[in-house]
Amino acid sequence: MTTSTAPAPEWLASSDPDEAASLRARKKQRTWQALHEAATTLVLERGLAGVTVEEICAEVDVSTRTFFNYFPSKAAAAVGLTPPVVRDDVLERFRQGRGQADLIGDLCELVAHTIDLPADRVRMKRLIDQHPELVPTVHAWMEELRGAIVSAVAERTGTAEPGGDHVAYVAVAFVMSAFMVAVHGEPVVSRTALAAALRGTVAEMVALAGG
Repeated sequence: MTTSTAPAPEWLASSDPDEAASLRARKKQRTWQALHEAATTLVLERGLAGVTVEEICAEVDVSTRTFFNYFPSKAAAAVGLTPPVVRDDVLERFRQGRGQADLIGDLCELVAHTIDLPADRVRMKRLIDQHPELVPTVHAWMEELRGAIVSAVAERTGTAEPGGDHVAYVAVAFVMSAFMVAVHGEPVVSRTALAAALRGTVAEMVALAGG
């Protein structure tokens, strides 16, 4: 089986200085990466329907119970989707912004520090192109992510009441559209670079709309 350079997501890392906790975190990262790589390789070879969770686990020598500690489904494992969790420090920094002042710029930072882009996007694009049955899983993940971010924006702008989050939806739609452009663009080497790319794409969208 070929190996991948795709990194495990940051939410698996431990900030605990304790050495034992750090070792456990690294083990979790290695397990996540191994499961993701095994699932991607098998699905590329056989298609989603031709692969079972048990076969993915056999490649990594873990139990199915362990598998579901990391991924909700074999499709999520193949694509490398992780729970769209906004880190507390990132969310707090976003909340400290002033209402709608520089909302889009701050939202670009929030998204860039929440989403893990796949390291090997060429391979991931090939996976999705060859196996479109994975698309609904990606869309469901995007909707979950969108919901989490809309809630954060609505709270900041004071429109969290039912029916009052129109501004939040529009702002998130802008930035998520920019993110989709970034996915298909030049690889970015850091979250700071991704945030800058998102801001640049949003500016291009605004310029096109104004033209």
